[in-house]
Amino acid sequence: MIAPTLTRFEDAISKIIESEDVADIEQFMEELTSYGITEISQLEDAYFGCYRDEATFCEDIMSDNGDALPDWAHYAIDWELVWYQLLRHDYFTVYINSEYYFFNNNF
Repeated sequence: MIAPTLTRFEDAISKIIESEDVADIEQFMEELTSYGITEISQLEDAYFGCYRDEATFCEDIMSDNGDALPDWAHYAIDWELVWYQLLRHDYFTVYINSEYYFFNNNF
């Protein structure tokens, strides 16, 4: 059996999700398409990273913001609440293979 040839878009998705499973790639592509991401340039503009959960994403993005928080503040903030009250309006996730892939809504 000959392996199917991936389009450039499918290949880019394959690299992001680190999988060559055609079913995974198609599922991921369907979700992206439902959000309007149909081209590699949109994918590159919108993709923000892969995280195990929303809370880790929020903590990471706030830490990268440049405004250094004291160490104690990282333990006092409910990062999951930050996601649900603030950031989920600016980002969307695609959940596949037990991981969340984050994308900016403004691509």
